[in-house]
Amino acid sequence: MKTLGEMLTVVVRENPDRIAIVDGDQVLTYSALGSRVATLSRRLYQLGIRKGDRVALFLPNGADFVVGYFAATTVGAIIVPLNHGYQTTELRHFLEITTASMLVTCHSFEALAREVVSSIERRVEIVMVEDHSDAPAFPEVVVDPNRPAMYQFSSGSTGMPKRIARTHAQLLLELDSLISTLGINPEDRFLGVAPFSHVNGLMRTMLSSMRAGASLYPLPEYERRAVASAIETHRLTVFIGIPFMFIMLAKSNFRTPPDLSSLRICISASAAMPAKYNREFHQSFGCYVRQLYGSTETGSISVNLDEDIEGSLESIGRPLAGVEVELLDDEGKTAAPGALAELAIRSPFAITAYDGLPDQSSFRDGYFLSGDLGTRDSSGRLYLAGRKKFFINRGGYKIDPREVEEVLEQHPAVEEAIVVGLPSPYGDEKVKAVVVPRGSCTEEELVTFCGGKIADFKIPSLVEFRDTLPKTPTGKILRRMLIEPR
Repeated sequence: MKTLGEMLTVVVRENPDRIAIVDGDQVLTYSALGSRVATLSRRLYQLGIRKGDRVALFLPNGADFVVGYFAATTVGAIIVPLNHGYQTTELRHFLEITTASMLVTCHSFEALAREVVSSIERRVEIVMVEDHSDAPAFPEVVVDPNRPAMYQFSSGSTGMPKRIARTHAQLLLELDSLISTLGINPEDRFLGVAPFSHVNGLMRTMLSSMRAGASLYPLPEYERRAVASAIETHRLTVFIGIPFMFIMLAKSNFRTPPDLSSLRICISASAAMPAKYNREFHQSFGCYVRQLYGSTETGSISVNLDEDIEGSLESIGRPLAGVEVELLDDEGKTAAPGALAELAIRSPFAITAYDGLPDQSSFRDGYFLSGDLGTRDSSGRLYLAGRKKFFINRGGYKIDPREVEEVLEQHPAVEEAIVVGLPSPYGDEKVKAVVVPRGSCTEEELVTFCGGKIADFKIPSLVEFRDTLPKTPTGKILRRMLIEPR
């Protein structure tokens, strides 16, 4: 198999009666999943989607997301997964910069989708994934495995979105490596609560479970009691999430402690998992959380599968087979053993350039310069120690501060606004806004003002008012001075 569409065809053929997805009361075997994908792909083709067209997915975790994803790839489209928490500004932005021909969504988001699409000058078709009307068969689409399968986005230091185009071949290589490294098999039952629109939930849960012929149990939102109930009821075996999810479970006071003993592996990615909460999770549920390191540009890089997990909780482990990690100093030379340096990654899963952008400074000599600082111990274990840039990591999502600042500055009572990240107890960051007002306004008023303009996870959880902002003589904002209150 060379493409994602071929992958699904093979998995369906080999596992027709095995359960693929349990989404609430909806149970799909692989055969039924294949039929639904075929129906929707015919519909997409009938509406004019052809090889290389961009199809955006605006859906929560669920069977519909899986169907939409594989239907788009079957007709040779480039998939653009979008966070279902996006509002008008963000949704319009990504539809425009990807020149998406189609938005696949659901009735719950129909009003928002139609409002946004009506404001775009070119035609963008809207398809409701619940529409199961059939269409004629279409000729087989031959897709080059080295062409893009999917667009995802990262933010650069200038705030300009950086398009990440990963190919079918790169995605399949990563999936096979993950399945081999983690020992995933068809008997596994995956909890699907990390967002499928994000690289973590998409690659390490949704696509990995499908590639292995395992069973996927998606949840549209994270709610700790629903998560605990799903694991206990369905005896789930694989839980790949973010630190917040595991920490909330560890800190919960359940009336009757849930039985999570079916979990054979728990993996946290997208942010650091604090060791003290990892120990609390183990104390409550008998399982340690393993840390995985990766990025949208590179895919999965390393994972901590150390036998001495108690002695290496803060490590992100060792690189996956075929992945190289170098630690480079400020001059771009290999750092001394144990020294703090930037992690540079060379991987068969990784992109070698941002798509369509002149700034390629993050790539050098076949390596991706991650912007992450870390160390390597004498046993080869990697440890992260922070970021070189100011981007905010909230629950695994990378937030460009300038995007939030621009929204705040639209408020008539705001003169200046600077947004920074504050360390949270959960290993990620919370969003803090420092505002110089030009009139009377309150924290509640500004938070409410942001609602509907940007996703909820980008909205500041703390607003501090100041008369002036600290600046250098040349007018540069001293952001580090804004992290702590005066």
